[in-house]
Amino acid sequence: MRPLNATLAAAGLALVVPLGLLLCGCADPGGLRVTGPAESPVAGTLPVEVVAGPGQPPVRRPASFVIGGSVRLAGLRWLSWGGPRAEATGEVSGDWCAPACGEKPYPARVVFAGLVRQDRFAYYGRAEVRAEGVPPEQHRELRNLRLYVPRH
Repeated sequence: MRPLNATLAAAGLALVVPLGLLLCGCADPGGLRVTGPAESPVAGTLPVEVVAGPGQPPVRRPASFVIGGSVRLAGLRWLSWGGPRAEATGEVSGDWCAPACGEKPYPARVVFAGLVRQDRFAYYGRAEVRAEGVPPEQHRELRNLRLYVPRH
């Protein structure tokens, strides 16, 4: 039985050594070099939505949107959507600025951020509204707005 084991061991070695040389022979002696910028992780792997509040349907790229019941966005034109940040231009009005913007809304730039990933969707969790002509004390109220994120 010993000659059979020795023969099998020799045959195995005869296969392993050339295979090892073949695999190692292809490598560059200096190692692997990677150049250029690393790719960013893809945020768009999940559909991204935003929800105005409990019981409201999730939406993508809304033309109008209400944040916290008092900040009303209208005429939204989305420059980007689905990544870590979504940006739009439009108008802002609401109770927070009454009576100044009751008659005429302010032009605004809107940023949704703070992606919260769920099972099959991601939701924006924060908003910032930059409104032209709003007094500084009122503008602070628009900097870090919490958006509703449904629980699944």
